[in-house]
Amino acid sequence: MSQQYYGQYPPTGGPPPPPGQAGQPHPGYQQPPPGASSYYPPGGSPAPGQPPYQQPPYSNYNTPPGQPPAGQYSQYPQGQPGQYQNQPYPPQQPPQGQYGQPPAQYGYPPNTYPGPNANPPAPVAYPPQQYGVPPPAPQWSQPQPHQPMQGYGYGVPPNPPSAGYDPAQRAFYAPVDTSADVEAIRKAMKGMGCDEAALIRVLTAPKYENPWAMRQLVQDYNKRFLRDLAKDIESETRSDLETALLALIRGPLESDVRTLIRSLDRAGTDEDALMDVLLCRSNADIQAISSEYRRIKGHELLADIKEDVDDTLFRLYSMVLSATRAEDMVPLNAVEIDQKVTELQRATEGTIGANAISVAQIFTSSNAAQIRALSETYQRKYHRSLKEVIEKEFRGDMEDALLYMLESAIDRARADARRLEKPLYRTPRKDQLFINRVVSLYWDRARLDAAKAAYQRYSSTRTSIRNAVRALLSGDYEDLMLALLRERK
Repeated sequence: MSQQYYGQYPPTGGPPPPPGQAGQPHPGYQQPPPGASSYYPPGGSPAPGQPPYQQPPYSNYNTPPGQPPAGQYSQYPQGQPGQYQNQPYPPQQPPQGQYGQPPAQYGYPPNTYPGPNANPPAPVAYPPQQYGVPPPAPQWSQPQPHQPMQGYGYGVPPNPPSAGYDPAQRAFYAPVDTSADVEAIRKAMKGMGCDEAALIRVLTAPKYENPWAMRQLVQDYNKRFLRDLAKDIESETRSDLETALLALIRGPLESDVRTLIRSLDRAGTDEDALMDVLLCRSNADIQAISSEYRRIKGHELLADIKEDVDDTLFRLYSMVLSATRAEDMVPLNAVEIDQKVTELQRATEGTIGANAISVAQIFTSSNAAQIRALSETYQRKYHRSLKEVIEKEFRGDMEDALLYMLESAIDRARADARRLEKPLYRTPRKDQLFINRVVSLYWDRARLDAAKAAYQRYSSTRTSIRNAVRALLSGDYEDLMLALLRERK
């Protein structure tokens, strides 16, 4: 639909009717009062041969008393013969409380043009740097393409950081008594050999399932013995058991950052680990991860990603690290979802050579509910699943990243179960990836329980995660994984 009337009144008679609705008045427009054939602001129509009425360009700071603020009456063209003469739109009184209020969460505000006989409104002091010029677009205008869904945090509370990602959470954590446990840990690693079973028993105890309790345990150990628990574990344990214990005592945030460093600091990027840490995360978590990475490495995460991935994938991760994803509390808007679906179709099946950047922008700026709605609407509108379209139009790392976000949004528990199964049955087995995913779920009990239930239902062997671990792992490594999965030995 044409946007040539943005900031102006449309031709006399209102906007053109939508396609397929010829002869029907546009929503929100009614027939004028008897005898009124066109609309002009207060003061009447211009005399024949005179130019249309124009409002002097007042600002909010020099508006004379009793006059509207700048932009209240924008210049509009003279009606042309034969243009929409049968559909004049009416004078309308501004709704009560319209001015000085924020616009609606989604869509454009209703028209508030005063009628020809209405008194002009008094000047309004708008809040500084808010709802400024230009005024919101009229109802018939279309939004600009490639714009993220309105406001990743606009008008709704932001998602809180995950447990262990914000130091302010510590104020709400009740300290625990660690004295006996730090002694037990030291005893398990003192002298010849190491009592791995004792380490597992203490470090996976229910009292330390809160990240801040684990942080207290590590700090109390270091203070009590003037040692470094991480270095002691490195010297006393080996292989996958060492890897898992270190990931556990570091807590979720530092573990995420160490995973990123490991995935980027070697020949060949570990894209699976990169996606696990950065995709489908809240804005608060992304900001915490970026800050912690900067603290540990001394430079920006995005700079290291740029050196390890291709340009298209770098653009996707730059969108992710901008932390502008729609918050979970942002409600769905059917019109906007439909517009995004049209964009997706044009960027994939509707063009020769998929526009990966456009698709990535829509996915990375949308929350899970919005991506789920995009998938359902695409299927209904084009009779093809969005997953099939992505698999057809993309290859390699971009395909994997888009499918990761899509599958997580559609059924996160099933996606988590699939990610637990996949590294276990690879040849060779990817233990590092399996450990990262298990430890990440350990800190979120509800998500872990949902993933285990989904594993039982959707795994290729239709068995429980407990049985899979017992069949494929062994020794202390098996015991630790079962403890982190909150399964009995």
